[in-house]
Amino acid sequence: MAELKVRDLSEQDLAGIESSAKRAHLSREAYLRELIHHDATGHLLSSDVSDLRELTRQMAVIIEQNTKAYLDFVDAVRRLRLPNED
Repeated sequence: MAELKVRDLSEQDLAGIESSAKRAHLSREAYLRELIHHDATGHLLSSDVSDLRELTRQMAVIIEQNTKAYLDFVDAVRRLRLPNED
């Protein structure tokens, strides 16, 4: 595995990292490793998320159209009912 050394980190930033790591129940090193991994791989998922948003939008339109068609069909069937079926 590669190593990374960060120089000139402010005490304030280090305290924030320590606090975040503690809240996540991780060591500082494990917390920073997860943070770096998330940032380094985030761009790989962004196009997938955009694709899923578009598919979700398209599915919502299709569901809306199908619901309208179904309700129109039900309404047409009701109008065709014979008088003795009421």
